[in-house]
Amino acid sequence: MDKYMSFAETAYYFLNQGSGFSCGPSCDIPLYKSVNLNTTWHSPNPVSDGYIAISPKHKEIYVAWAGTRRIRSVAVDAMAIFEDFAPDVPGAIVHAGFAESTNAVYPHILKNIRAAAEDNPDYKIVFVGHSLGGANAVLSALKFAKDNEYIKDSIRVWTFGQPRVGNRQFAEYYTEMLGNQTYRITYQGDIVPHVPPWQVLGYQHHPLEIHVINKDGDFYVCQNTVREDLDGAYRWPTIDTGVADHLDYFGKPEITRFDPLIEW
Repeated sequence: MDKYMSFAETAYYFLNQGSGFSCGPSCDIPLYKSVNLNTTWHSPNPVSDGYIAISPKHKEIYVAWAGTRRIRSVAVDAMAIFEDFAPDVPGAIVHAGFAESTNAVYPHILKNIRAAAEDNPDYKIVFVGHSLGGANAVLSALKFAKDNEYIKDSIRVWTFGQPRVGNRQFAEYYTEMLGNQTYRITYQGDIVPHVPPWQVLGYQHHPLEIHVINKDGDFYVCQNTVREDLDGAYRWPTIDTGVADHLDYFGKPEITRFDPLIEW
């Protein structure tokens, strides 16, 4: 889990293509020594940032999405209205802001992921993201699976502190396509997995949730169903949750290292 959270954290640093993994102290670890940066993206409106990297050592292709970092990304989070996910998936609707920020760059990353997968047919394709980036990772992974079913089994999805992305029909479709290849990590009283609310707006999480229950990294594997496990993140009343745990997934992301933390 820690390895994939490290790749999710790195997306916050606005890597520039050609610079390699030179993002300061967080990248100065052995994990990145054998990883090659493939491409980056920085969409101003709707806001979306991330990168694709390839690890010959681990035989993995990483598609990493940044979470809420720029002022504009707060507006993306706030767009809690629904829009249709896809015409051929009736009834499945998703958060409009998450969908628009994903769709803004999807053609670019689709081309690059396909090329990387063709060059490395035995590699896993790992979509990762923290917070808003987790929602982007889920949507982009599902779109990629729909568009490339012949390599769907190579996809893995790791999200950390991910908000709810769509309604029950979307969660059921996602579970059918990628439920057994997805690991949705939640941590103690992190508020973000509790939003947008299902009670009012009808949002629903997909499995598989792995709920980290303490700072030692002990965890509970939740039931592999669309219905949210009452012993996972949902065991925390929303009123008792907060932002502190959202910024402490294995000590990441270390927001004091971002430069700058907030920009337009």
